[in-house]
Amino acid sequence: MDFAGWREVSMVDYPGKIALTLFTSGCNFDCPYCHNAELKKRVEHTLKEETVFDFIDYRRKVYDAIVVTGGEPSLYGYELIDFFIRIRKYFPEKLLKVDTNGSNPDFIDRMYGVVDFVALDIKALDYSSFSNTSFYTIVESLESIKHFLDYEIRLTMYPPLIKQEDLPKYVKLLKGVKRVAVQQYKPVDSINPYDMNVLENFVKALKPYVNQAYIKF
Repeated sequence: MDFAGWREVSMVDYPGKIALTLFTSGCNFDCPYCHNAELKKRVEHTLKEETVFDFIDYRRKVYDAIVVTGGEPSLYGYELIDFFIRIRKYFPEKLLKVDTNGSNPDFIDRMYGVVDFVALDIKALDYSSFSNTSFYTIVESLESIKHFLDYEIRLTMYPPLIKQEDLPKYVKLLKGVKRVAVQQYKPVDSINPYDMNVLENFVKALKPYVNQAYIKF
């Protein structure tokens, strides 16, 4: 499998680990605050798999983990699963992680036993303004991810989608989750981000109900 690009060294894509991050292109969501907007549409994947393998092999001692993000990686289905299986075969010591928007619960189920870590983004309580995905599908993905030994639920605090008055609903939704990352929205339009005290109070409200909750910048 080939890729749209990479981040050669990342300290943030796999918690506590040094990672090589690979990017797929194409996404079935159109989130207004997307931080990888150039990858919403599919582009030619010019980063060849053999280049990735050679690079990992050359810097084998540098990396703890290999991360695939997007775009939306689940759009590549079995092609991506086969890639992870090959990575595991040649680099069994590396931790593997995939990011997903949760639009395909079956993809998450099929990743069980293939990757070590899954990160799922919860975008809103109503997905209708930026996708055709039902929120019930997202809830199904949330339940699927709980089977993994290591996972993270991420919420980007974009005020028009994650409304302050709905935060108690998110606390209820995320009860029992292992790790929740509350991410500050980085302005890309005229919408101002929440004050940090809103994020801090949200994390405080989550902590009695989840294993770990923290603010991620």
